[in-house]
Amino acid sequence: MIKIKLGIIDNDKIYLNRISKYFSTNYKNQVEIYSFTDESTVAEAVRQNKINVLVASQDSEIRTDRLADFCMFAYFVDSKMIDTYNDHHAICKFQRADLIYKQLLGLYSEKLADKVKYKNSGTRKSEISLFVSGFDGAGATTSAAAYAKYLAAKGRKTLFLNLKQFGSTENIFEASGKGSFTDAIFAIKSKKVNMTLKLESIVKQSEDGVYFYDNCQNALDYTEIKLDELEILLDEMSSSFGYHNIVVVSDFYFSDSLIYLMEQAKDIVIVSDNRKSSQIQLERRTSAIKSLDNRHNLNISEKVRLIFNKTINASIFRTDFPVIGIQPELEIYDDKEIVKTIAFSGIFDKMNSMRKQESGR
Repeated sequence: MIKIKLGIIDNDKIYLNRISKYFSTNYKNQVEIYSFTDESTVAEAVRQNKINVLVASQDSEIRTDRLADFCMFAYFVDSKMIDTYNDHHAICKFQRADLIYKQLLGLYSEKLADKVKYKNSGTRKSEISLFVSGFDGAGATTSAAAYAKYLAAKGRKTLFLNLKQFGSTENIFEASGKGSFTDAIFAIKSKKVNMTLKLESIVKQSEDGVYFYDNCQNALDYTEIKLDELEILLDEMSSSFGYHNIVVVSDFYFSDSLIYLMEQAKDIVIVSDNRKSSQIQLERRTSAIKSLDNRHNLNISEKVRLIFNKTINASIFRTDFPVIGIQPELEIYDDKEIVKTIAFSGIFDKMNSMRKQESGR
Protein backbone atom coordinates (compact mmCIF):
# COMPACT_ATOMS: atom_id res chain seq x y z
CA MET A 1 0.00 0.00 0.00
CA ILE A 2 1.20 3.49 -0.88
CA LYS A 3 1.83 5.88 1.98
CA ILE A 4 1.30 9.58 1.33
CA LYS A 5 3.69 12.01 2.96
CA LEU A 6 1.39 14.94 3.71
CA GLY A 7 2.51 18.43 4.70
CA ILE A 8 -0.02 20.87 6.19
CA ILE A 9 0.56 24.60 6.71
CA ASP A 10 -1.94 26.38 8.94
CA ASN A 11 -1.69 29.08 11.57
CA ASP A 12 -4.71 27.64 13.36
CA LYS A 13 -2.86 25.37 15.78
CA ILE A 14 -6.06 23.83 17.16
CA TYR A 15 -7.23 22.76 13.70
CA LEU A 16 -3.73 21.61 12.79
CA ASN A 17 -3.50 19.44 15.90
CA ARG A 18 -6.97 17.97 15.38
CA ILE A 19 -6.50 16.95 11.76
CA SER A 20 -2.98 15.68 12.43
CA LYS A 21 -4.28 13.54 15.27
CA TYR A 22 -7.16 12.20 13.15
CA PHE A 23 -4.91 11.15 10.28
CA SER A 24 -2.33 9.67 12.64
CA THR A 25 -5.04 7.63 14.37
CA ASN A 26 -7.25 6.58 11.45
CA TYR A 27 -4.82 6.55 8.52
CA LYS A 28 -1.51 5.73 10.17
CA ASN A 29 -0.67 3.20 7.44
CA GLN A 30 -1.75 5.51 4.60
CA VAL A 31 -0.62 8.98 5.68
CA GLU A 32 2.54 10.37 7.28
CA ILE A 33 1.88 13.89 8.61
CA TYR A 34 4.23 16.90 8.63
CA SER A 35 2.75 20.08 10.09
CA PHE A 36 4.11 23.63 9.72
CA THR A 37 3.31 27.10 10.94
CA ASP A 38 6.45 28.74 9.52
CA GLU A 39 6.07 29.12 5.75
CA SER A 40 9.72 29.94 5.18
CA THR A 41 10.90 26.44 6.10
CA VAL A 42 8.44 24.52 3.97
CA ALA A 43 10.24 24.29 0.61
CA GLU A 44 13.36 22.81 2.17
CA ALA A 45 11.33 20.45 4.38
CA VAL A 46 9.50 19.17 1.31
CA ARG A 47 12.80 18.24 -0.34
CA GLN A 48 14.38 16.72 2.73
CA ASN A 49 11.35 14.64 3.72
CA LYS A 50 10.15 13.95 0.17
CA ILE A 51 6.66 15.26 0.97
CA ASN A 52 4.20 14.14 -1.74
CA VAL A 53 1.30 16.51 -1.05
CA LEU A 54 1.40 19.93 0.55
CA VAL A 55 -1.78 21.74 1.64
CA ALA A 56 -1.73 25.32 2.91
CA SER A 57 -4.43 27.56 4.37
CA GLN A 58 -5.60 30.17 1.87
CA ASP A 59 -4.08 33.01 3.87
CA SER A 60 -0.60 31.47 3.42
CA GLU A 61 1.89 32.92 0.97
CA ILE A 62 3.62 29.94 -0.60
CA ARG A 63 6.13 30.19 -3.41
CA THR A 64 4.96 27.10 -5.24
CA ASP A 65 7.67 27.57 -7.87
CA ARG A 66 10.21 26.68 -5.17
CA LEU A 67 8.55 23.36 -4.32
CA ALA A 68 10.05 20.13 -5.59
CA ASP A 69 8.51 18.68 -8.75
CA PHE A 70 7.36 15.55 -6.93
CA CYS A 71 5.13 17.56 -4.57
CA MET A 72 1.48 18.30 -5.38
CA PHE A 73 0.08 21.50 -3.89
CA ALA A 74 -3.41 22.60 -2.85
CA TYR A 75 -5.07 25.23 -0.67
CA PHE A 76 -7.30 24.67 2.32
CA VAL A 77 -10.39 26.84 1.77
CA ASP A 78 -13.50 27.65 3.80
CA SER A 79 -16.20 26.53 1.35
CA LYS A 80 -17.02 23.34 -0.56
CA MET A 81 -18.10 25.51 -3.47
CA ILE A 82 -14.52 26.60 -4.19
CA ASP A 83 -12.90 24.29 -6.71
CA THR A 84 -9.63 26.19 -7.28
CA TYR A 85 -7.83 29.01 -5.49
CA ASN A 86 -5.00 31.02 -7.02
CA ASP A 87 -4.97 28.54 -9.92
CA HIS A 88 -4.37 25.60 -7.59
CA HIS A 89 -6.56 22.80 -6.33
CA ALA A 90 -8.78 23.70 -3.38
CA ILE A 91 -9.90 21.43 -0.53
CA CYS A 92 -12.54 22.53 1.95
CA LYS A 93 -11.09 22.24 5.44
CA PHE A 94 -14.52 22.25 7.10
CA GLN A 95 -15.76 18.81 6.08
CA ARG A 96 -15.37 15.29 7.39
CA ALA A 97 -11.73 14.29 7.61
CA ASP A 98 -12.34 11.08 5.65
CA LEU A 99 -13.57 13.20 2.72
CA ILE A 100 -10.45 15.35 2.98
CA TYR A 101 -8.41 12.14 2.78
CA LYS A 102 -10.28 11.10 -0.38
CA GLN A 103 -9.49 14.43 -2.05
CA LEU A 104 -5.84 14.18 -1.03
CA LEU A 105 -5.75 10.70 -2.56
CA GLY A 106 -7.20 12.04 -5.79
CA LEU A 107 -4.68 14.86 -5.82
CA TYR A 108 -1.80 12.47 -5.26
CA SER A 109 -3.04 10.20 -8.08
CA GLU A 110 -2.43 13.04 -10.56
CA LYS A 111 1.23 13.22 -9.64
CA LEU A 112 1.79 9.50 -9.29
CA ALA A 113 0.24 8.67 -12.68
CA ASP A 114 0.79 5.01 -13.68
CA LYS A 115 4.30 4.77 -12.24
CA VAL A 116 3.06 2.89 -9.19
CA LYS A 117 0.17 0.45 -8.73
CA TYR A 118 -1.02 -1.56 -5.76
CA LYS A 119 -0.18 -5.22 -5.73
CA ASN A 120 -3.17 -7.51 -5.58
CA SER A 121 -4.02 -8.10 -1.93
CA GLY A 122 -4.62 -11.82 -2.41
CA THR A 123 -5.68 -14.57 -4.74
CA ARG A 124 -9.39 -14.28 -3.95
CA LYS A 125 -11.24 -11.95 -6.26
CA SER A 126 -14.69 -10.44 -5.98
CA GLU A 127 -17.78 -12.44 -6.81
CA ILE A 128 -19.59 -10.61 -9.62
CA SER A 129 -23.37 -10.64 -10.01
CA LEU A 130 -24.92 -9.12 -13.12
CA PHE A 131 -28.48 -7.74 -13.21
CA VAL A 132 -30.26 -6.94 -16.48
CA SER A 133 -33.85 -6.19 -17.47
CA GLY A 134 -36.13 -8.51 -19.40
CA PHE A 135 -37.65 -5.29 -20.75
CA ASP A 136 -37.01 -1.59 -20.22
CA GLY A 137 -38.30 -0.43 -16.85
CA ALA A 138 -38.53 -3.90 -15.31
CA GLY A 139 -36.70 -2.82 -12.16
CA ALA A 140 -33.22 -4.28 -12.64
CA THR A 141 -31.54 -1.28 -11.02
CA THR A 142 -33.62 -1.40 -7.83
CA SER A 143 -33.24 -5.20 -7.66
CA ALA A 144 -29.46 -4.94 -8.08
CA ALA A 145 -29.27 -2.19 -5.46
CA ALA A 146 -31.39 -4.32 -3.13
CA TYR A 147 -28.99 -7.25 -3.56
CA ALA A 148 -26.02 -4.97 -2.81
CA LYS A 149 -27.80 -3.77 0.32
CA TYR A 150 -28.62 -7.37 1.27
CA LEU A 151 -24.96 -8.38 0.98
CA ALA A 152 -23.68 -5.34 2.89
CA ALA A 153 -26.11 -6.14 5.73
CA LYS A 154 -24.47 -9.56 5.95
CA GLY A 155 -21.06 -7.97 6.41
CA ARG A 156 -19.88 -8.41 2.82
CA LYS A 157 -17.82 -5.54 1.43
CA THR A 158 -19.92 -4.80 -1.64
CA LEU A 159 -19.57 -2.48 -4.62
CA PHE A 160 -22.67 -1.46 -6.59
CA LEU A 161 -21.69 -0.62 -10.16
CA ASN A 162 -24.32 0.99 -12.38
CA LEU A 163 -23.30 0.72 -16.04
CA LYS A 164 -26.70 1.63 -17.50
CA GLN A 165 -26.40 4.60 -19.81
CA PHE A 166 -29.44 6.32 -18.33
CA GLY A 167 -29.31 4.60 -14.98
CA SER A 168 -29.74 6.44 -11.71
CA THR A 169 -27.76 5.79 -8.56
CA GLU A 170 -28.06 8.98 -6.53
CA ASN A 171 -31.75 8.43 -5.77
CA ILE A 172 -30.86 5.08 -4.17
CA PHE A 173 -27.47 5.54 -2.50
CA GLU A 174 -26.16 8.82 -1.13
CA ALA A 175 -22.87 9.91 0.41
CA SER A 176 -20.77 13.04 0.59
CA GLY A 177 -17.71 13.49 -1.57
CA LYS A 178 -16.56 14.56 -5.00
CA GLY A 179 -16.23 12.67 -8.26
CA SER A 180 -18.40 10.50 -10.49
CA PHE A 181 -18.04 7.48 -12.74
CA THR A 182 -16.90 9.88 -15.46
CA ASP A 183 -13.72 10.32 -13.41
CA ALA A 184 -13.31 6.53 -13.27
CA ILE A 185 -13.55 6.33 -17.06
CA PHE A 186 -11.05 9.17 -17.40
CA ALA A 187 -8.70 7.43 -14.96
CA ILE A 188 -8.50 4.28 -17.05
CA LYS A 189 -8.10 6.15 -20.34
CA SER A 190 -5.58 8.71 -19.12
CA LYS A 191 -1.92 8.30 -18.29
CA LYS A 192 -2.06 11.51 -16.25
CA VAL A 193 -3.41 9.88 -13.10
CA ASN A 194 -2.83 6.65 -11.22
CA MET A 195 -5.94 4.58 -11.92
CA THR A 196 -5.99 2.66 -8.65
CA LEU A 197 -5.65 5.73 -6.45
CA LYS A 198 -8.17 7.68 -8.51
CA LEU A 199 -10.76 4.91 -8.26
CA GLU A 200 -10.26 4.78 -4.51
CA SER A 201 -10.52 8.55 -4.16
CA ILE A 202 -13.94 8.86 -5.81
CA VAL A 203 -15.75 5.75 -4.56
CA LYS A 204 -18.39 6.53 -1.95
CA GLN A 205 -19.99 4.52 0.82
CA SER A 206 -23.66 4.80 1.72
CA GLU A 207 -24.89 4.84 5.29
CA ASP A 208 -25.87 1.18 4.97
CA GLY A 209 -22.35 0.20 3.90
CA VAL A 210 -22.68 -0.16 0.11
CA TYR A 211 -19.80 1.25 -1.96
CA PHE A 212 -20.80 2.98 -5.20
CA TYR A 213 -19.87 5.58 -7.81
CA ASP A 214 -22.10 8.49 -8.71
CA ASN A 215 -23.54 8.46 -12.22
CA CYS A 216 -21.51 9.83 -15.11
CA GLN A 217 -21.76 13.59 -15.54
CA ASN A 218 -23.12 12.94 -19.04
CA ALA A 219 -24.90 9.78 -20.18
CA LEU A 220 -22.75 9.68 -23.32
CA ASP A 221 -19.67 9.11 -21.15
CA TYR A 222 -20.74 5.48 -20.69
CA THR A 223 -20.30 4.90 -24.41
CA GLU A 224 -16.62 5.81 -24.09
CA ILE A 225 -15.74 2.54 -22.29
CA LYS A 226 -14.14 0.09 -24.70
CA LEU A 227 -14.07 -3.65 -24.06
CA ASP A 228 -10.39 -3.78 -23.09
CA GLU A 229 -10.90 -0.82 -20.74
CA LEU A 230 -13.90 -2.52 -19.12
CA GLU A 231 -11.76 -5.62 -18.56
CA ILE A 232 -9.03 -3.54 -16.89
CA LEU A 233 -11.53 -1.60 -14.82
CA LEU A 234 -13.39 -4.65 -13.55
CA ASP A 235 -10.15 -6.52 -12.83
CA GLU A 236 -8.79 -3.56 -10.86
CA MET A 237 -11.97 -3.25 -8.82
CA SER A 238 -12.07 -6.98 -8.27
CA SER A 239 -8.47 -7.45 -7.19
CA SER A 240 -7.22 -4.29 -5.50
CA PHE A 241 -9.91 -3.09 -3.10
CA GLY A 242 -10.96 -6.13 -1.10
CA TYR A 243 -14.57 -6.22 -2.31
CA HIS A 244 -16.22 -9.52 -1.54
CA ASN A 245 -18.94 -8.79 -4.09
CA ILE A 246 -19.45 -6.51 -7.08
CA VAL A 247 -23.07 -6.10 -8.12
CA VAL A 248 -23.32 -4.80 -11.70
CA VAL A 249 -26.46 -3.54 -13.43
CA SER A 250 -26.23 -3.12 -17.19
CA ASP A 251 -28.36 -2.41 -20.22
CA PHE A 252 -29.43 -5.63 -21.94
CA TYR A 253 -28.14 -4.99 -25.45
CA PHE A 254 -25.90 -7.74 -26.78
CA SER A 255 -22.37 -6.48 -27.32
CA ASP A 256 -18.84 -7.67 -26.64
CA SER A 257 -18.95 -5.81 -23.32
CA LEU A 258 -22.20 -7.43 -22.18
CA ILE A 259 -20.97 -10.89 -23.18
CA TYR A 260 -17.78 -10.25 -21.19
CA LEU A 261 -19.84 -9.25 -18.14
CA MET A 262 -21.94 -12.39 -18.52
CA GLU A 263 -18.84 -14.56 -18.70
CA GLN A 264 -17.33 -12.96 -15.61
CA ALA A 265 -20.51 -13.05 -13.53
CA LYS A 266 -21.26 -15.84 -11.11
CA ASP A 267 -24.96 -15.00 -11.27
CA ILE A 268 -26.94 -13.38 -14.09
CA VAL A 269 -30.28 -12.09 -12.82
CA ILE A 270 -32.92 -11.09 -15.35
CA VAL A 271 -35.74 -8.98 -13.94
CA SER A 272 -39.11 -9.17 -15.69
CA ASP A 273 -42.85 -9.48 -15.01
CA ASN A 274 -45.59 -11.81 -16.20
CA ARG A 275 -47.35 -9.54 -18.68
CA LYS A 276 -47.70 -11.04 -22.13
CA SER A 277 -45.61 -8.34 -23.82
CA SER A 278 -42.88 -8.76 -21.20
CA GLN A 279 -42.90 -12.52 -21.67
CA ILE A 280 -42.34 -12.13 -25.39
CA GLN A 281 -39.30 -9.90 -24.80
CA LEU A 282 -37.96 -12.20 -22.10
CA GLU A 283 -38.31 -15.26 -24.33
CA ARG A 284 -36.41 -13.52 -27.11
CA ARG A 285 -33.59 -12.55 -24.78
CA THR A 286 -33.27 -15.92 -23.08
CA SER A 287 -33.35 -17.58 -26.50
CA ALA A 288 -30.49 -15.33 -27.58
CA ILE A 289 -28.50 -16.36 -24.49
CA LYS A 290 -28.95 -20.05 -25.37
CA SER A 291 -27.84 -19.37 -28.95
CA LEU A 292 -24.82 -17.50 -27.61
CA ASP A 293 -23.86 -20.55 -25.56
CA ASN A 294 -24.15 -22.84 -28.55
CA ARG A 295 -22.26 -20.62 -30.96
CA HIS A 296 -19.36 -19.81 -28.67
CA ASN A 297 -19.31 -22.88 -26.41
CA LEU A 298 -20.12 -20.86 -23.28
CA ASN A 299 -22.07 -21.76 -20.14
CA ILE A 300 -23.91 -18.48 -19.59
CA SER A 301 -27.34 -20.16 -19.46
CA GLU A 302 -26.35 -22.09 -16.34
CA LYS A 303 -25.91 -18.84 -14.42
CA VAL A 304 -29.24 -17.22 -15.33
CA ARG A 305 -31.86 -16.64 -12.63
CA LEU A 306 -35.17 -14.79 -12.89
CA ILE A 307 -36.93 -12.30 -10.66
CA PHE A 308 -40.54 -11.50 -11.50
CA ASN A 309 -41.12 -7.94 -10.34
CA LYS A 310 -44.51 -6.26 -9.86
CA THR A 311 -46.01 -9.73 -10.08
CA ILE A 312 -48.37 -11.80 -7.90
CA ASN A 313 -48.14 -15.18 -9.64
CA ALA A 314 -45.66 -16.21 -12.33
CA SER A 315 -46.61 -19.88 -12.44
CA ILE A 316 -48.44 -19.40 -15.72
CA PHE A 317 -45.16 -18.52 -17.43
CA ARG A 318 -43.01 -21.51 -18.28
CA THR A 319 -39.26 -21.00 -18.29
CA ASP A 320 -36.15 -23.15 -18.37
CA PHE A 321 -34.44 -20.86 -15.88
CA PRO A 322 -34.90 -20.93 -12.09
CA VAL A 323 -37.09 -18.24 -10.55
CA ILE A 324 -35.50 -16.97 -7.35
CA GLY A 325 -38.30 -14.63 -6.39
CA ILE A 326 -41.65 -13.07 -7.13
CA GLN A 327 -41.99 -9.50 -5.92
CA PRO A 328 -45.52 -8.04 -5.80
CA GLU A 329 -45.98 -4.44 -6.83
CA LEU A 330 -45.30 -2.17 -3.87
CA GLU A 331 -47.38 0.80 -2.89
CA ILE A 332 -44.18 2.71 -2.18
CA TYR A 333 -42.91 5.60 -4.26
CA ASP A 334 -39.55 6.27 -2.60
CA ASP A 335 -36.74 4.38 -4.35
CA LYS A 336 -34.75 3.91 -1.15
CA GLU A 337 -37.73 2.32 0.59
CA ILE A 338 -38.40 0.05 -2.40
CA VAL A 339 -34.76 -1.10 -2.34
CA LYS A 340 -34.91 -1.71 1.41
CA THR A 341 -38.14 -3.71 1.13
CA ILE A 342 -36.81 -5.95 -1.65
CA ALA A 343 -33.45 -6.39 0.10
CA PHE A 344 -35.05 -7.97 3.15
CA SER A 345 -37.95 -9.76 1.44
CA GLY A 346 -36.12 -13.11 1.38
CA ILE A 347 -35.72 -13.19 -2.41
CA PHE A 348 -31.95 -13.33 -2.30
CA ASP A 349 -31.79 -16.08 0.30
CA LYS A 350 -32.83 -18.52 -2.42
CA MET A 351 -30.15 -17.25 -4.81
CA ASN A 352 -27.45 -17.71 -2.21
CA SER A 353 -28.79 -21.14 -1.33
CA MET A 354 -28.64 -22.17 -4.99
CA ARG A 355 -25.10 -20.87 -5.23
CA LYS A 356 -24.00 -22.94 -2.23
CA GLN A 357 -25.60 -26.07 -3.67
CA GLU A 358 -23.89 -25.58 -7.02
CA SER A 359 -20.49 -24.93 -5.44
CA GLY A 360 -20.86 -28.11 -3.40
CA ARG A 361 -21.35 -30.30 -6.44
